[in-house]
Amino acid sequence: MKFVELSDSEREVMEVLWEKKEPMSFAELLSYFDTCTEKNWKKQTLNTFLFRMQQKGLLEVIQEGTYRHYVPSMTREEYRLEESKAFLDRNYEGSIIKMLTAFNGGEALEKDELHELQKLLGDWEKEWN
Repeated sequence: MKFVELSDSEREVMEVLWEKKEPMSFAELLSYFDTCTEKNWKKQTLNTFLFRMQQKGLLEVIQEGTYRHYVPSMTREEYRLEESKAFLDRNYEGSIIKMLTAFNGGEALEKDELHELQKLLGDWEKEWN
């Protein structure tokens, strides 16, 4: 599946669903955004977000009679992993080395940072063997 970037509003909806960890109805979502945030979204606004997110494959809908319940199609961790991969591909030609070099400004790592990085690389190498 191709990575789909979330808009700020879509991310807010996903964060609520990820935190709840169970399907939520339209009414529950609308109530949450009315009472717990300063969004004051109209029904049509939330409905538009939910529809677009379904079209993008970000949400699954569970139909129970006349009620629809919404659940994320991926976990927060799965989304973050895909988001990170897309960031790396888009900005650094998929190269973690180019990314680390850019983040560090081309300067040498501190000794403790170098040791942490070596440990991480060692752990990754163990996973491959």
